[in-house]
Amino acid sequence: MKRILPYLIALAALTLAGSAAFYSVFGLSKFYAGAATAVIIMGIAIEASKLIATSVLHQYHKTLSLAVKLYLGFAIAISMIITSAGIYGFLISAYQETAFKMDIEDQVIGAEQNRLIIFEQEVKNLKSEREMVNDNISKANTNILKLSEGLSNNVVQYTNADGNVITTQSSSTRKILKEQLQTQSDYRDTLVVKRDKLATNIKTANDSINAINIRVLQLKTNSAIAGEIGPLKYLSELTGVSMNRVVNWFTILLIIIFDPLAVALVVVLNNIMKSRQTAENVSKPDVEQEAESKAKSVKATTSPVLLKDDKEDIYEEEKKEKPKRRNAYWT
Repeated sequence: MKRILPYLIALAALTLAGSAAFYSVFGLSKFYAGAATAVIIMGIAIEASKLIATSVLHQYHKTLSLAVKLYLGFAIAISMIITSAGIYGFLISAYQETAFKMDIEDQVIGAEQNRLIIFEQEVKNLKSEREMVNDNISKANTNILKLSEGLSNNVVQYTNADGNVITTQSSSTRKILKEQLQTQSDYRDTLVVKRDKLATNIKTANDSINAINIRVLQLKTNSAIAGEIGPLKYLSELTGVSMNRVVNWFTILLIIIFDPLAVALVVVLNNIMKSRQTAENVSKPDVEQEAESKAKSVKATTSPVLLKDDKEDIYEEEKKEKPKRRNAYWT
């Protein structure tokens, strides 16, 4: 695991740095849309230089002058701020596009809900009017019943000259009752037609209400934006904070962990590589000393066993060196 860990750290650092560079350069291009290509090139150069400067400052902090170290530290900090600002711009821009689409959908849903309120109020008015019509029909039926009874009971009694009681009907009263009965019947028929028309209007309004409810439900369930912003809405409702503030704080948390973590991993990777190099330098002299000791032991075991010719060669060399030593002594 210790052998694989440096490679994993390097991969994580490069992945974070590459992602940060991607989001940063495209976020900065949003700030300067008129020179997007130039800003992208500049952002890539800044991101790469930041990682290199971090490694240089860590590896050669003992040999670099104080001014260079201060400037490199300042440049790394400023580049991290620039990268974080670019990431913030990129993420906020992405959220604004989604939020704009969500606002449009909310406006559509709001318009449908306003229509729903209108139709519900219309149904309420139609039902109230239908109740009034039903009351008037009941009254008309009551009047028709009374007039019919009056028409059947239209009896006039009088005594003639012979003293007999005569029972008859008043023609004038009968005529008036018939006219009133016809008027009430026509009025009732008109009210019945109106009641049927109101029932049809109520049914149409209810159908419109059902259609609006289905449309609103489809907009809420089939929307891709609802799935994207659903967690943010849940956090907003859970914390009681507006969704814009939730997105803002969440983006700041991403910025805090994103680019600084990449720089920290680069520093850790440099530490690991430096410790490995130190370990190799310490172990190398030990190997050389072990080799020299082995060579000496081999020489010690083989030096007493010399051949005769080798002894003669050594003797001749010593004879040649004696005059040189003597001359060197006198000189």
